[in-house]
Amino acid sequence: MTKAHTTHPELKCTFQLDIIGVKKNPNGNMYSQLGVLTKGTIIEVNVSELGLVTPGGKVVWGKYAQVTNNPENDGCVNAVLLV
Repeated sequence: MTKAHTTHPELKCTFQLDIIGVKKNPNGNMYSQLGVLTKGTIIEVNVSELGLVTPGGKVVWGKYAQVTNNPENDGCVNAVLLV
């Protein structure tokens, strides 16, 4: 899976964003290294198309999001952006 349906909690909008990689999997370090997506996994998503800017004026490229569903059962990845 290369895309995740990611919800921005402040904007209350959902965007389909590219998954950059797996940061941490709660089921174990081995799952994190293999890049396995399960419920609760922290993933890094590409938010450059959202136009988020830092206070210094730089464009934000990647942010973390937490998977909220079971991708192995649903066939898609739903996540909430961690802001």
